[in-house]
Amino acid sequence: MGPGETLNCLLLSHQSDEMWPRSKATKTGPGDKVAPVKKEDLTLDPTTAHPQLEILKDGKAVKCGTSTGNVSCGPRRFDTANCVVAQQSFSAGQHYWEVSVGQKPRWNLGIVSDQAERRGRLIQMKSLWPGSGEVCTEGYWLIGYNKQKAGKPYWAFDTNPMPFQCNPPPKKIGVYLDYAGGEVTFYNADDLGNLTPLYSFYNADFRSAPVYPVFDPCWHDNGSNTEPLKIL
Repeated sequence: MGPGETLNCLLLSHQSDEMWPRSKATKTGPGDKVAPVKKEDLTLDPTTAHPQLEILKDGKAVKCGTSTGNVSCGPRRFDTANCVVAQQSFSAGQHYWEVSVGQKPRWNLGIVSDQAERRGRLIQMKSLWPGSGEVCTEGYWLIGYNKQKAGKPYWAFDTNPMPFQCNPPPKKIGVYLDYAGGEVTFYNADDLGNLTPLYSFYNADFRSAPVYPVFDPCWHDNGSNTEPLKIL
C-alpha cells in the first residue's frame, strides 16, 4: 500500500473509538478478517519532556514555551529535541491513536524505542558524506512537517529519511502500530470514515523493546508555532 491510496475506515458505531485502521488486503487476502483496534487513551509523561515544553493540565497537549523550566535532568528526558513521550508504552499487539496538528507550520510525531537515545539532536545533517542530507537517530519512526521546505514539506524519518506527498494537508494524524508485524502506518484522519494512508514503515526492528508514542511540537519560532500538538 503506497502513500496516497485511499483506505476505507469502518466505524463500528458512531460514538465508538473502535475502528479498522487499515486494510490487510496487501498482506493477506481480501476476504480475511482483521480484529478491530480500539483507539488508545494516551497521556504525556512530563518527566521526559524537554525543559522548554509546556504540557497542558489534562496531559494531552504540548507546545513549546518561551523559557526553560527548572526541571531535573536524566537519560529519560530530552535535552535538545523538543520532544516528550506518552506514559503508555507498547511491546505487543496492535494500537491506534490520533493527534491534532492543526495549522502548525512545523511538527514531528511517531514512535520511539525504549532503547533509543534521547540526549542530543534528533535529526541532524550526516557529515561523513557531503550531500547525503539529514539522518535521524536510530530507534525512531516518525513523520514530520516543515512548511519552510518548499516542495517537500512532509518527511518520514527513521535512519533513512524520505519525503512523501500529502495533499490536502491533514489537521489530524492517525498512527497505527502493529508491534509483532513491525509496522507503523500514519493516516490523514480528518475524515474518520475514509482514512487516507500517508506513509508506512514496514519490517521495523523493535528488538523486543517497548516503544512509546513520541511528540515533537518543534521550536515556537518567535510565536509563529505556538499551537500545541493534541492527543485526541
